[in-house]
Amino acid sequence: MIYLFIKWVTRIAIRVFFRKIYFYNKDIIKPGIPTILAINHPTAFIDPIFVATHITPKTYTMLRGDLFNSPFKIWLLDQIGTIPIFRFRNGFEGMRQNQDTFERCYDLLNKNACISILSEGNMKHEKRLRPIQKGTAKMALGVYEKYQNEAVQIIPVGVNYSDSNQMRSVLMANVGEPILIKDYLDAYRENPRKAILQITREIERQLKERVIHIADPVDDSWINQILEIQQNNLESTVWPGYAETDMLRQQQMTLVQHLNEKTEAEKTALKNSITSYFQKIKKKGYSDQGIAQPQHGNLMNTLFLMIGFIPGLIGAVTNFIPFTIAKKLATAKVKKIEFFSSVRLGSYLGVYLIQYLILLILSFIVWKLWFLFAVLATPFLGYFAVIYFDKLGLWQAAQKVKAADRTELLQERKRILEAV
Repeated sequence: MIYLFIKWVTRIAIRVFFRKIYFYNKDIIKPGIPTILAINHPTAFIDPIFVATHITPKTYTMLRGDLFNSPFKIWLLDQIGTIPIFRFRNGFEGMRQNQDTFERCYDLLNKNACISILSEGNMKHEKRLRPIQKGTAKMALGVYEKYQNEAVQIIPVGVNYSDSNQMRSVLMANVGEPILIKDYLDAYRENPRKAILQITREIERQLKERVIHIADPVDDSWINQILEIQQNNLESTVWPGYAETDMLRQQQMTLVQHLNEKTEAEKTALKNSITSYFQKIKKKGYSDQGIAQPQHGNLMNTLFLMIGFIPGLIGAVTNFIPFTIAKKLATAKVKKIEFFSSVRLGSYLGVYLIQYLILLILSFIVWKLWFLFAVLATPFLGYFAVIYFDKLGLWQAAQKVKAADRTELLQERKRILEAV
């Protein structure tokens, strides 16, 4: 019961946090089959939580063991399907407890559970796939070793972000094909290390096909700017916020692969062009989205903003406390960029639920029907406010660009994309 409640409220929170979510092939992950999800790891918690909240099977997620530091936390984290995993820095005792963790995972998988593993073994805020660790393959084969269970499968899941550090950014995920452990058992009986290596290479191969990968970290900044231009050419609507398509990720992967193959001279020329363009629009106070999408400044959107002002304002006010606390807490407490969005999202959800519970209790104390209806309406008004301010931002960006500047800058954008 607790798991389902947390799953659904977190799912809603994630769909509010991200402006667009594209999740392709998720129906490959079916209940009733022992499954390990091999997920890449660009953020602290969002990657596995997003997947767990958007698929049918109950999903057990590995979580840092040092968070299980009180009886209440141990009980709560167990209820929501998390399993402690310890690192070398946790010392010998922590590493010893990992054996209990593995045994529990073997038992769960033998009962057809679904477990997610962050297969890179470490996190980093970047568009890049890091080497896949052997732990995922070892766990799958460990189930076979203990129970002779040949039904275990590994399913790679690639998770990508336009900018995982920013609220209302874009999330793109793609589910790979099942890797069946039974196909590797002959190799395992011959040489366990050989089978582990083969499975690990197949996980890496599939994730490479699903994770946007900028080969050289030196190129991160200007390639991300080109991706922004491409995305602004393709995306022009606020709604719908969720779709099970893969077009944007495929186009961005194709673009990045093409840029990775450029010569150093070609990269330098592109970098200079894109840097010059963004410096120019920054100086004028414009945004690339405002230049590429003038339709957001049209009469229909103007009327929407006028009509929706009051409900948008009410929704913003009801969300002001949790939104402000979450942002300030993440800014003050988070030292690593990979944790920022995760802490902000988790803090917002926690504060919002407390606030909503207090309002519900007050509505029963006051016992005025209008007050109860107002409380029940606050989540809907809050989401409307998010959409409203998205549209307001797009409207302002489009209105700000002067017609003569737009013509010139659109030509410059076109030259950049032609050079790409």
